[in-house]
Amino acid sequence: MYNIRFRKRLMPRTLTDLSAMVFMSLAIPAVYWFEIYVVAPTVYNWILNILHTILGTYFVINIIGNFMAIIAVDTSTQGLLLPSQVPPGWHVCAICESTAPPRSRHCITCNMCVLKKEHHCVFAGCCVGLGNHRYFYMFLLLMWVSTMYCSCLNACFIWPYVGGFNLWALVRLVLPGVWLMLEPSLDTLYAFLFSINVIGFLFMSVLMYYYTGLLVTNTTTRENNNPKGQSYNYGREHNIKVTLGERWYLTWVFPTLSSPLPYDGLDWSVQTEEKSVRPKTK
Repeated sequence: MYNIRFRKRLMPRTLTDLSAMVFMSLAIPAVYWFEIYVVAPTVYNWILNILHTILGTYFVINIIGNFMAIIAVDTSTQGLLLPSQVPPGWHVCAICESTAPPRSRHCITCNMCVLKKEHHCVFAGCCVGLGNHRYFYMFLLLMWVSTMYCSCLNACFIWPYVGGFNLWALVRLVLPGVWLMLEPSLDTLYAFLFSINVIGFLFMSVLMYYYTGLLVTNTTTRENNNPKGQSYNYGREHNIKVTLGERWYLTWVFPTLSSPLPYDGLDWSVQTEEKSVRPKTK
């Protein structure tokens, strides 16, 4: 069973990561303000507007909570009691000068080995691994639902501000940043936020498709790129629990909801009621 640990260093180590984190930290509340205080009062009546505000506030708190959890949860092998000898399936990390368990990999940016490393997330400024993979996936899911909804709602709102549905309006929406610099106004700001939503939805759709495929097969990005390696695919429900925990069906509710992970990141043998087996090589 995995015990949650928290990182001591929360700030990104590179300028690229810091810039991406600042952008995400500003974009989420900016879009929230736009949807709650600008779009909804224009499109909805007062009853729907109240409902929109309640749901929107819940979603943005949930999104920010998962984003903060990605950053705060420690996914590294630092502080863990690791064997001095190399057990079967383990390897030696020359940079950390220590043994490393299966599925863990060293991150050059974070300068540490990460348990079940998925990838290094520039927006969070840290690695996504065993401990924070759940929060990363829920962040993607909630962002995907939110941007899809906002894109549809904003489509009903934006056309009067860009001169109606025509070719010039489409060009301005496709190049919102250029339009905002050439013709700065409240209308162009609205169009810019609309385009950010649409771009965000398309980007999140691609990520959701890719990472959901990895989720249901219990595969990391590196393992997916190396199909001849070891397989940890033991059925969809089991695979989902590896990332989202035993209460995977409730993890969307809020990031603080407990959902224990079945693995500690050191031993990847599969436990069943009848026997314990280790993953086989394809």
